[in-house]
Amino acid sequence: MSAAGAALMNVLILTDDKLSLVLRKGTKVPPTLSSVKHSELADALAKLKITKTPDKNTVRVIRDAARTGSHSEADFVICTGEAPQGAKAGRWEWIESLRRPADHAVKDEPLIRIVAPMPPQPGKDLFDNPIPAKEEPTPEPVTLNLAPGLELQPDGIVLARASGQVKVEGQDIKLELKYVIEKAHAPEFAVCEFHSDVHVLSDLIGTMKWRVFGKLEVEGHWQAPDIEVFGDVQAKGGIQTNMVGTLRFWHNCQTTYIQVSQVGVLGNLVVENSVQLSELRIGGDMTCNSNPGAILGSTIAIYGGLRANKVGSENGQKTKIVLLGGDEARTTRIERLLQGTMVNYRGETYSAATDTSFDSSQPPTAAGAETPAESTAE
Repeated sequence: MSAAGAALMNVLILTDDKLSLVLRKGTKVPPTLSSVKHSELADALAKLKITKTPDKNTVRVIRDAARTGSHSEADFVICTGEAPQGAKAGRWEWIESLRRPADHAVKDEPLIRIVAPMPPQPGKDLFDNPIPAKEEPTPEPVTLNLAPGLELQPDGIVLARASGQVKVEGQDIKLELKYVIEKAHAPEFAVCEFHSDVHVLSDLIGTMKWRVFGKLEVEGHWQAPDIEVFGDVQAKGGIQTNMVGTLRFWHNCQTTYIQVSQVGVLGNLVVENSVQLSELRIGGDMTCNSNPGAILGSTIAIYGGLRANKVGSENGQKTKIVLLGGDEARTTRIERLLQGTMVNYRGETYSAATDTSFDSSQPPTAAGAETPAESTAE
Protein backbone atom coordinates (compact mmCIF):
# COMPACT_ATOMS: atom_id res chain seq x y z
CA MET A 1 0.00 0.00 0.00
CA SER A 2 1.24 3.50 -0.80
CA ALA A 3 2.20 5.97 1.93
CA ALA A 4 -0.93 8.02 1.13
CA GLY A 5 -3.09 4.92 1.47
CA ALA A 6 -1.58 4.12 4.87
CA ALA A 7 -2.10 7.74 5.99
CA LEU A 8 -5.73 7.57 4.92
CA MET A 9 -6.32 4.46 7.03
CA ASN A 10 -5.00 6.38 10.04
CA VAL A 11 -7.41 9.33 9.66
CA LEU A 12 -10.61 7.56 8.55
CA ILE A 13 -12.67 6.06 11.37
CA LEU A 14 -15.02 3.06 11.13
CA THR A 15 -18.06 3.53 13.39
CA ASP A 16 -18.76 0.94 16.08
CA ASP A 17 -21.76 -0.46 14.19
CA LYS A 18 -19.54 -0.79 11.09
CA LEU A 19 -22.20 1.06 9.16
CA SER A 20 -20.19 4.16 8.23
CA LEU A 21 -16.64 5.31 7.50
CA VAL A 22 -16.16 8.91 8.61
CA LEU A 23 -13.64 11.71 8.93
CA ARG A 24 -14.25 13.02 12.44
CA LYS A 25 -14.31 16.69 13.30
CA GLY A 26 -10.93 17.72 14.78
CA THR A 27 -9.01 14.78 13.26
CA LYS A 28 -5.36 15.69 12.50
CA VAL A 29 -4.68 15.24 8.79
CA PRO A 30 -1.02 15.12 7.65
CA PRO A 31 0.10 17.51 4.89
CA THR A 32 1.13 14.51 2.75
CA LEU A 33 -2.61 14.06 1.95
CA SER A 34 -2.94 17.54 0.43
CA SER A 35 -2.57 15.95 -3.02
CA VAL A 36 -4.20 12.58 -2.34
CA LYS A 37 -5.61 10.89 -5.47
CA HIS A 38 -8.85 9.04 -6.09
CA SER A 39 -6.91 5.88 -6.85
CA GLU A 40 -5.17 6.06 -3.45
CA LEU A 41 -8.56 6.44 -1.73
CA ALA A 42 -9.85 3.41 -3.65
CA ASP A 43 -6.79 1.38 -2.56
CA ALA A 44 -7.35 2.31 1.08
CA LEU A 45 -11.02 1.27 0.93
CA ALA A 46 -10.08 -1.99 -0.80
CA LYS A 47 -7.54 -2.70 1.96
CA LEU A 48 -10.38 -2.35 4.45
CA LYS A 49 -12.51 -4.63 2.19
CA ILE A 50 -15.09 -1.87 1.68
CA THR A 51 -16.80 -1.95 -1.70
CA LYS A 52 -19.27 0.89 -1.14
CA THR A 53 -18.82 3.96 -3.35
CA PRO A 54 -17.33 6.92 -1.44
CA ASP A 55 -18.89 10.37 -1.41
CA LYS A 56 -17.83 12.27 -4.53
CA ASN A 57 -16.45 15.11 -2.40
CA THR A 58 -14.22 12.90 -0.25
CA VAL A 59 -10.89 13.70 -1.94
CA ARG A 60 -11.58 17.44 -1.88
CA VAL A 61 -12.50 17.37 1.84
CA ILE A 62 -9.36 15.41 2.75
CA ARG A 63 -7.12 17.71 0.71
CA ASP A 64 -8.62 20.81 2.34
CA ALA A 65 -8.16 19.30 5.81
CA ALA A 66 -4.53 18.37 5.01
CA ARG A 67 -3.73 21.96 3.98
CA THR A 68 -5.04 23.35 7.30
CA GLY A 69 -3.74 20.46 9.43
CA SER A 70 -7.12 19.13 10.65
CA HIS A 71 -10.76 18.61 9.67
CA SER A 72 -12.52 21.53 11.35
CA GLU A 73 -16.04 21.02 10.05
CA ALA A 74 -18.69 18.49 11.13
CA ASP A 75 -18.09 14.76 10.80
CA PHE A 76 -17.87 13.88 7.09
CA VAL A 77 -19.29 10.51 6.02
CA ILE A 78 -17.00 8.88 3.45
CA CYS A 79 -19.35 5.99 2.71
CA THR A 80 -22.12 4.13 4.44
CA GLY A 81 -23.91 0.81 4.38
CA GLU A 82 -27.63 0.16 4.47
CA ALA A 83 -29.21 0.96 7.81
CA PRO A 84 -32.07 -1.27 8.97
CA GLN A 85 -35.50 0.22 8.36
CA GLY A 86 -38.34 0.26 10.84
CA ALA A 87 -41.87 -0.74 9.96
CA LYS A 88 -43.77 1.70 7.74
CA ALA A 89 -47.50 2.19 8.02
CA GLY A 90 -49.80 2.05 5.03
CA ARG A 91 -50.34 5.46 3.49
CA TRP A 92 -51.59 7.28 0.42
CA GLU A 93 -49.93 9.91 -1.77
CA TRP A 94 -50.88 12.21 -4.64
CA ILE A 95 -49.70 11.03 -8.03
CA GLU A 96 -47.22 13.56 -9.43
CA SER A 97 -48.79 13.62 -12.90
CA LEU A 98 -51.80 15.56 -11.59
CA ARG A 99 -52.41 18.91 -13.17
CA ARG A 100 -52.19 21.91 -10.91
CA PRO A 101 -53.72 22.57 -8.42
CA ALA A 102 -52.61 19.30 -6.82
CA ASP A 103 -56.03 18.33 -5.54
CA HIS A 104 -57.81 18.99 -8.83
CA ALA A 105 -59.09 15.69 -10.18
CA VAL A 106 -59.27 15.24 -13.95
CA LYS A 107 -61.71 12.73 -15.37
CA ASP A 108 -60.21 9.26 -16.00
CA GLU A 109 -56.81 10.32 -14.63
CA PRO A 110 -55.00 8.50 -11.77
CA LEU A 111 -55.39 10.57 -8.64
CA ILE A 112 -53.99 8.82 -5.55
CA ARG A 113 -51.60 5.93 -5.02
CA ILE A 114 -52.10 3.68 -2.00
CA VAL A 115 -48.79 2.45 -0.54
CA ALA A 116 -48.97 -0.85 1.35
CA PRO A 117 -47.49 -1.15 4.86
CA MET A 118 -43.93 -2.47 5.07
CA PRO A 119 -42.55 -4.72 7.82
CA PRO A 120 -39.14 -3.95 9.38
CA GLN A 121 -36.27 -4.41 6.91
CA PRO A 122 -32.73 -5.63 7.81
CA GLY A 123 -29.67 -3.67 6.73
CA LYS A 124 -26.05 -4.33 5.71
CA ASP A 125 -22.87 -2.87 7.10
CA LEU A 126 -19.90 -1.72 5.00
CA PHE A 127 -18.65 -5.31 4.78
CA ASP A 128 -22.01 -6.66 3.54
CA ASN A 129 -22.73 -8.31 6.87
CA PRO A 130 -26.47 -8.27 7.73
CA ILE A 131 -27.76 -5.95 10.44
CA PRO A 132 -30.93 -7.42 11.97
CA ALA A 133 -34.09 -5.38 11.86
CA LYS A 134 -35.80 -4.37 15.05
CA GLU A 135 -38.72 -6.64 15.79
CA GLU A 136 -41.89 -4.62 15.25
CA PRO A 137 -45.45 -5.61 14.39
CA THR A 138 -46.47 -4.90 10.81
CA PRO A 139 -48.86 -1.92 10.85
CA GLU A 140 -52.34 -2.13 9.40
CA PRO A 141 -52.88 -1.06 5.79
CA VAL A 142 -54.49 2.30 5.08
CA THR A 143 -58.25 2.28 4.52
CA LEU A 144 -59.84 4.92 2.31
CA ASN A 145 -63.53 5.72 2.06
CA LEU A 146 -64.14 6.85 -1.51
CA ALA A 147 -66.92 9.11 -2.65
CA PRO A 148 -68.92 8.43 -5.85
CA GLY A 149 -66.84 9.31 -8.88
CA LEU A 150 -63.70 7.73 -7.44
CA GLU A 151 -62.66 4.14 -8.15
CA LEU A 152 -60.06 2.00 -6.39
CA GLN A 153 -58.28 -0.23 -8.89
CA PRO A 154 -56.57 -3.57 -8.07
CA ASP A 155 -53.09 -2.01 -8.28
CA GLY A 156 -53.91 0.45 -5.46
CA ILE A 157 -54.52 3.44 -7.72
CA VAL A 158 -57.54 5.67 -7.08
CA LEU A 159 -58.97 6.76 -10.42
CA ALA A 160 -61.18 9.83 -10.78
CA ARG A 161 -64.18 8.94 -12.92
CA ALA A 162 -65.36 12.57 -12.77
CA SER A 163 -63.65 15.94 -12.61
CA GLY A 164 -63.65 18.28 -9.65
CA GLN A 165 -62.00 19.19 -6.37
CA VAL A 166 -60.70 16.41 -4.12
CA LYS A 167 -60.71 16.87 -0.35
CA VAL A 168 -59.20 14.39 2.10
CA GLU A 169 -60.48 14.40 5.67
CA GLY A 170 -58.91 11.55 7.62
CA GLN A 171 -59.73 8.46 5.62
CA ASP A 172 -62.63 10.06 3.74
CA ILE A 173 -61.91 11.24 0.20
CA LYS A 174 -64.54 13.58 -1.19
CA LEU A 175 -64.98 14.69 -4.78
CA GLU A 176 -66.75 17.99 -5.41
CA LEU A 177 -67.68 18.49 -9.03
CA LYS A 178 -67.18 22.25 -8.64
CA TYR A 179 -63.67 23.57 -7.93
CA VAL A 180 -63.75 26.46 -5.46
CA ILE A 181 -60.98 29.09 -5.58
CA GLU A 182 -60.77 31.58 -2.75
CA LYS A 183 -57.99 33.84 -4.17
CA ALA A 184 -57.75 33.64 -7.94
CA HIS A 185 -54.69 35.89 -8.27
CA ALA A 186 -52.39 33.53 -6.32
CA PRO A 187 -49.29 32.51 -8.37
CA GLU A 188 -50.22 28.82 -8.38
CA PHE A 189 -53.24 29.64 -10.53
CA ALA A 190 -51.28 31.43 -13.25
CA VAL A 191 -51.67 28.66 -15.86
CA CYS A 192 -54.42 26.11 -15.31
CA GLU A 193 -56.79 23.74 -17.03
CA PHE A 194 -59.94 22.93 -15.09
CA HIS A 195 -61.99 19.95 -16.26
CA SER A 196 -64.83 20.78 -13.92
CA ASP A 197 -67.01 23.71 -12.91
CA VAL A 198 -65.06 26.52 -11.23
CA HIS A 199 -66.34 28.97 -8.62
CA VAL A 200 -64.08 31.98 -7.96
CA LEU A 201 -64.90 33.69 -4.67
CA SER A 202 -62.55 36.66 -5.20
CA ASP A 203 -61.65 39.06 -7.97
CA LEU A 204 -60.22 37.47 -11.12
CA ILE A 205 -57.21 39.75 -11.60
CA GLY A 206 -53.81 39.20 -13.19
CA THR A 207 -52.25 37.39 -16.14
CA MET A 208 -53.92 34.02 -15.58
CA LYS A 209 -54.20 31.73 -18.57
CA TRP A 210 -57.14 29.47 -17.89
CA ARG A 211 -59.08 26.91 -19.87
CA VAL A 212 -62.25 25.92 -18.05
CA PHE A 213 -64.06 22.95 -19.55
CA GLY A 214 -67.02 23.29 -17.20
CA LYS A 215 -68.94 26.33 -15.98
CA LEU A 216 -67.16 29.40 -14.56
CA GLU A 217 -68.72 31.57 -11.85
CA VAL A 218 -66.86 34.69 -10.64
CA GLU A 219 -68.11 36.57 -7.59
CA GLY A 220 -65.74 39.55 -7.83
CA HIS A 221 -64.40 41.90 -10.48
CA TRP A 222 -63.06 40.24 -13.66
CA GLN A 223 -59.93 41.73 -15.20
CA ALA A 224 -57.90 38.68 -16.36
CA PRO A 225 -57.77 38.80 -20.17
CA ASP A 226 -56.76 35.29 -21.22
CA ILE A 227 -59.64 33.05 -20.16
CA GLU A 228 -61.35 30.43 -22.31
CA VAL A 229 -64.52 28.80 -21.01
CA PHE A 230 -66.39 25.93 -22.66
CA GLY A 231 -69.38 26.00 -20.28
CA ASP A 232 -71.66 28.80 -19.13
CA VAL A 233 -70.11 31.93 -17.61
CA GLN A 234 -71.52 34.03 -14.78
CA ALA A 235 -69.48 37.16 -14.01
CA LYS A 236 -71.29 38.73 -11.08
CA GLY A 237 -68.83 41.59 -10.56
CA GLY A 238 -68.66 42.67 -14.20
CA ILE A 239 -65.90 42.41 -16.82
CA GLN A 240 -63.19 44.94 -17.64
CA THR A 241 -59.96 43.70 -19.27
CA ASN A 242 -58.79 47.08 -20.66
CA MET A 243 -58.79 45.65 -24.21
CA VAL A 244 -55.94 43.24 -23.46
CA GLY A 245 -56.57 39.88 -25.13
CA THR A 246 -59.97 38.42 -26.00
CA LEU A 247 -62.17 36.46 -23.65
CA ARG A 248 -63.54 33.36 -25.38
CA PHE A 249 -66.79 31.85 -24.16
CA TRP A 250 -68.05 28.80 -26.03
CA HIS A 251 -71.49 28.80 -24.44
CA ASN A 252 -73.68 31.39 -22.69
CA CYS A 253 -72.56 34.35 -20.56
CA GLN A 254 -74.36 36.46 -17.96
CA THR A 255 -72.68 39.48 -16.37
CA THR A 256 -73.41 42.78 -14.66
CA TYR A 257 -71.52 44.97 -17.13
CA ILE A 258 -68.80 44.85 -19.79
CA GLN A 259 -66.35 47.74 -20.06
CA VAL A 260 -63.26 48.27 -22.25
CA SER A 261 -63.09 44.60 -23.21
CA GLN A 262 -63.03 42.25 -26.17
CA VAL A 263 -65.34 39.30 -25.70
CA GLY A 264 -66.44 36.48 -27.97
CA VAL A 265 -69.56 34.55 -26.93
CA LEU A 266 -70.68 31.60 -29.04
CA GLY A 267 -74.00 31.30 -27.19
CA ASN A 268 -76.29 33.94 -25.69
CA LEU A 269 -75.14 37.01 -23.77
CA VAL A 270 -77.09 38.73 -20.98
CA VAL A 271 -75.70 42.04 -19.64
CA GLU A 272 -77.69 43.47 -16.74
CA ASN A 273 -76.47 47.09 -16.75
CA SER A 274 -74.40 48.29 -19.70
CA VAL A 275 -71.74 47.69 -22.33
CA GLN A 276 -69.19 50.50 -22.73
CA LEU A 277 -66.18 50.99 -25.03
CA SER A 278 -66.03 47.29 -25.90
CA GLU A 279 -65.95 44.95 -28.88
CA LEU A 280 -68.29 41.97 -28.75
CA ARG A 281 -68.96 39.11 -31.16
CA ILE A 282 -71.96 37.00 -30.27
CA GLY A 283 -73.16 33.78 -31.84
CA GLY A 284 -76.60 33.76 -30.19
CA ASP A 285 -78.90 36.42 -28.77
CA MET A 286 -77.93 39.43 -26.66
CA THR A 287 -80.08 41.06 -23.99
CA CYS A 288 -79.25 44.38 -22.34
CA ASN A 289 -82.58 45.76 -21.16
CA SER A 290 -82.30 46.09 -17.37
CA ASN A 291 -81.31 49.39 -15.73
CA PRO A 292 -80.03 51.27 -17.68
CA GLY A 293 -79.65 48.58 -20.37
CA ALA A 294 -77.28 50.74 -22.43
CA ILE A 295 -74.69 50.02 -25.13
CA LEU A 296 -72.29 52.96 -25.39
CA GLY A 297 -69.29 53.57 -27.65
CA SER A 298 -68.99 49.92 -28.63
CA THR A 299 -69.02 47.65 -31.65
CA ILE A 300 -71.21 44.56 -31.49
CA ALA A 301 -71.42 41.88 -34.18
CA ILE A 302 -74.25 39.47 -33.47
CA TYR A 303 -75.77 36.50 -35.28
CA GLY A 304 -78.92 36.31 -33.16
CA GLY A 305 -81.28 39.00 -31.96
CA LEU A 306 -80.51 42.05 -29.81
CA ARG A 307 -82.76 43.61 -27.21
CA ALA A 308 -81.53 46.79 -25.51
CA ASN A 309 -83.02 49.88 -23.89
CA LYS A 310 -80.52 52.33 -25.31
CA VAL A 311 -77.80 52.11 -27.97
CA GLY A 312 -75.53 55.06 -28.70
CA SER A 313 -73.66 57.80 -26.87
CA GLU A 314 -74.54 61.42 -26.21
CA ASN A 315 -70.88 62.48 -26.28
CA GLY A 316 -70.31 61.33 -29.84
CA GLN A 317 -68.44 58.08 -29.19
CA LYS A 318 -68.93 55.75 -32.14
CA THR A 319 -71.40 52.94 -31.57
CA LYS A 320 -72.06 50.27 -34.19
CA ILE A 321 -74.36 47.26 -34.25
CA VAL A 322 -73.80 44.60 -36.94
CA LEU A 323 -76.65 42.11 -37.34
CA LEU A 324 -75.11 39.12 -39.09
CA GLY A 325 -78.04 36.72 -39.03
CA GLY A 326 -79.82 38.16 -42.05
CA ASP A 327 -83.45 37.20 -42.59
CA GLU A 328 -83.14 34.23 -40.26
CA ALA A 329 -82.03 36.32 -37.26
CA ARG A 330 -84.41 36.62 -34.35
CA THR A 331 -86.06 39.98 -33.82
CA THR A 332 -83.80 42.84 -32.79
CA ARG A 333 -85.49 45.57 -30.77
CA ILE A 334 -83.69 48.71 -29.61
CA GLU A 335 -86.01 50.95 -27.59
CA ARG A 336 -83.87 54.07 -28.05
CA LEU A 337 -81.36 54.42 -30.86
CA LEU A 338 -79.34 57.62 -30.43
CA GLN A 339 -78.57 59.91 -33.31
CA GLY A 340 -75.46 58.89 -35.27
CA THR A 341 -75.50 55.27 -34.12
CA MET A 342 -74.81 52.85 -36.99
CA VAL A 343 -76.73 49.64 -37.58
CA ASN A 344 -75.66 47.18 -40.26
CA TYR A 345 -78.64 45.06 -41.28
CA ARG A 346 -79.00 42.74 -44.29
CA GLY A 347 -75.74 44.04 -45.72
CA GLU A 348 -76.77 47.71 -45.51
CA THR A 349 -75.45 50.23 -43.02
CA TYR A 350 -77.98 52.66 -41.57
CA SER A 351 -77.17 55.69 -39.46
CA ALA A 352 -79.83 57.13 -37.18
CA ALA A 353 -80.61 60.69 -38.27
CA THR A 354 -82.37 61.46 -34.99
CA ASP A 355 -82.99 59.72 -31.71
CA THR A 356 -85.35 56.91 -32.62
CA SER A 357 -85.90 53.18 -32.14
CA PHE A 358 -85.02 50.14 -34.21
CA ASP A 359 -87.07 47.04 -34.94
CA SER A 360 -85.67 44.49 -37.37
CA SER A 361 -89.15 43.20 -38.15
CA GLN A 362 -89.80 46.52 -39.92
CA PRO A 363 -87.79 48.30 -42.61
CA PRO A 364 -85.09 50.37 -40.89
CA THR A 365 -86.15 53.55 -42.71
CA ALA A 366 -89.61 53.21 -41.22
CA ALA A 367 -88.04 53.37 -37.78
CA GLY A 368 -86.61 56.79 -38.39
CA ALA A 369 -83.15 55.85 -39.68
CA GLU A 370 -81.75 57.07 -42.95
CA THR A 371 -79.70 55.11 -45.47
CA PRO A 372 -76.33 56.63 -46.38
CA ALA A 373 -75.63 57.39 -50.00
CA GLU A 374 -73.09 54.57 -50.13
CA SER A 375 -74.05 51.81 -47.72
CA THR A 376 -71.34 49.44 -46.51
CA ALA A 377 -71.60 45.72 -45.93
CA GLU A 378 -69.79 43.86 -43.18
